[in-house]
Formats: sequence, C-alpha cells, structure tokens
Amino acid sequence: MSDPLILFVTDLAATELLWCATASPPPMRGDWAEFSEWLAERPERRTLPLSVLLPDQGCSRLMVPIPGASREKALQALPFALEDLALDELDQLVTVLGDRPQTPGRWPVLLVNAELRTRVLDALSVLGLKPQQLVAAADVLPVPESGCFHVWTEPVSGSLSVVTGPHEGMAFASLAGVNPAEQLAQILTRLEHPPQRVVLQMATERPPDWPSSIEFETHAEPTLADWCVLWRAGLTTNRLLSAIASPRAAGDQHWRRRWVQVAAALVAVLGLVLLGQGISAWQKNGQVQQLQVQIERDVHAALPQVTRIVNVQVQLQQALDARHSGTQSDGLLPTLAFFGAAYRVAQPNDPKLAIQSLQFSAHKLTVALVAEKYTVLQKLLEQLQVTHAAAGGWVVSPIDAGVDAGVAHMRIGMEPLRPEHGSREQAQ
Repeated sequence: MSDPLILFVTDLAATELLWCATASPPPMRGDWAEFSEWLAERPERRTLPLSVLLPDQGCSRLMVPIPGASREKALQALPFALEDLALDELDQLVTVLGDRPQTPGRWPVLLVNAELRTRVLDALSVLGLKPQQLVAAADVLPVPESGCFHVWTEPVSGSLSVVTGPHEGMAFASLAGVNPAEQLAQILTRLEHPPQRVVLQMATERPPDWPSSIEFETHAEPTLADWCVLWRAGLTTNRLLSAIASPRAAGDQHWRRRWVQVAAALVAVLGLVLLGQGISAWQKNGQVQQLQVQIERDVHAALPQVTRIVNVQVQLQQALDARHSGTQSDGLLPTLAFFGAAYRVAQPNDPKLAIQSLQFSAHKLTVALVAEKYTVLQKLLEQLQVTHAAAGGWVVSPIDAGVDAGVAHMRIGMEPLRPEHGSREQAQ
C-alpha cells in the first residue's frame, strides 16, 4: 500500500504549506502554487491517499460532558453542551462528534473553523484532489500519559500546541518579544488542576517563574523531518476525528445499506417459507381431523350402539399396513363390513333393533342383537346366509336365540372362510 500524502496547512491564512509523500525525506515547503507544480511533475502523486492537517489555531479538541452512551442522543444534546465551552459562535464552526464516549459521559469533539475548512477544500478541489481526512494537527501528535502535558512548537508559525490528553489540548500564538515558555508558565499558574509533569518539545530556557510544584522536562525542538515521522505515526495509531467523511465512507455506507437490504430480504423470504410450511401443516392437520370425524361417523352409522371409538385411525392404519404387507389374518374389518351391510337393510324394519355387544376373538366376530320382532332377527340371519351363499368368504351360524319378557334376542357368529371350512361344506 502506498504511503499517504500528508499536507500540513501551517496557519489560518492557508497559504503556507508543508507536505511529504514518504517517511524519510523532510517535508517540502511552499504555497498552493508550488504544491500544484510539485504534483504536476509526477501525475501519479495525485492518486496517493491524502491526509490534510489543519493548524491548531483553526481547531479545538475537547472532551464534552454528555450523559449516556447513545450517539444519536449525544448529537441532539451537543449544541447545548457547547454553549459554555466554545468561544466562537456555533454557526462559524464545523462540529465533529466521536463515535463513542472516551470515558462514560465524556465525548470527544472536534471544532473546526468553517471558513478555514471551506478555503482548504476549495483549494484542493481546484487541484483535483479529494482528501481522505481533514484533522487537527495536534490530533496526530503523541498522546501524553495521565497527569502530563506535552508542549510543541508548530513548524513555520511557531505557535504553541499543548496536548493535555486524548482529544484534548489548547493552542496559542507566539507573541512577539515574549518567550513562549513564559506564556506557558502564566497559563500553568492559572490552572485549577495543574499537571504533575510538563514535557517541552521546544528550544527554550526555563523562566524564573516556573511553578515549583511541576516537574519540567525539555527536549530538542523537532526538525521538519521529525515532524513528518510524527505525523505518519499519529495517522496510524491515534483515533482521529475528521472534519470530512472519507471518500470510502460513502461507498462503505452504500454497501452496508445493501447488506442490510439483502439481510432483510432473506429474512422476509425465510418468513414466507416458514409461513407456507405452517399453513401447509395446518391444512394437513385439518384434513386429518376431517378424516377422523368421517371415520367415526361411518363406524357409528354401521354400529350405532358403540358410543366410543378408541384409536380408530391407528386401527385402520394397522389394518391397511397388514393388508399391504400381506399379513392380514384377523379379518375384523372385512367381517364388520359384511355384517354392517345386512344390518343396515334390516334396521328400518324394526326401530328397536340394536346391537347389545360385539366380541372378536380367534378370527370370529360374535354379535348379540335385540329387537321387538323376532322375525326381523331371523330375516337378518337369513340375509347374512344368503349373502354368504352368493358371495362366499364367511361362515355364518346362529349361536342362540329366543324371546324373553317380550324382547327378542339372538347371537350370531361370523368368521372368514378358511380352507378347512370349505372342505367341510363340500363334504356336507
């Protein structure tokens, strides 16, 4: 991956620039016209990812107290939270809120001078460049540990940039004839909670009025080459707030929306499939219930005295399985059907004709009947025997019969015709 092109706008006038395309050479210096000429020398430089650093005089980095962890609610509360913190009018600033709070209830915020931002973006547009990010220069500097301030002298302008923590700091222009260290000392003495330690990244002499309770450490002022290394490291490691959305962000958001739409479509399709399966199962259950009711209706029509049918569906399924497997040998259902045909013919002749009991054992069905007229029972027996004589397949025989207390009764035995029965009838 190519090293990004870093462009540092050194002051609010946005005319003095520093830029570097690689980590090793020192930054080049010039105005917008010289930067344009440098780009024209090698057109492939225009394809490098561009990061623009804005001067601290045009930016403010601060932590804003807003309760809660919802970014949408924090965005709504941000204008009210900034009323007492921002020195400029909010309509003159571009406000950038972090994606999440740095610590509970403290949100990182970047404020950028709107005029400066517009001027820089317009100048880049004339050159045909689209930056990936527009950040505060102090946001790419090393983050100090807790209780420590880092003080830097910005290149070219000489302004002081004080980094007090992640996304926090302050900046002030160097006054003519005033030692920057003296300016800093005056600020430190006025702080309600001064730091325990201050690291000076600047060439300065310690003034006599340094606060005695603060430990000071002085380092050599960075060269232009050092600045290029610092910027590249900060762009890679720090969590930056950008005053513009990355050109890739729109594409990423587009694809995120596409994936959300695809996921929603898949969920809808899955829902329809499950709904179809549920409807199909419901319809099948309804058909099973209708079949059960029809089975009970048919059995009650054939056997009106039977008040309860237990597991008719299971018994029928077992009978069908036995028939299909060739193992059916009990003959219950065929014998019931044989008897039921004759019973329905005889029933209209005597309203008191009824079945007292049914018993099936050893392949034989025994039916106990009662009636008002004995002749009806006799005709039922004859009908069964005539049917047997015409179609064959069953042995029909009376077991006992009579009339008791004016009620006629008869027991009839029926069983499927087996080979030994056929031989016996032929012998007779």
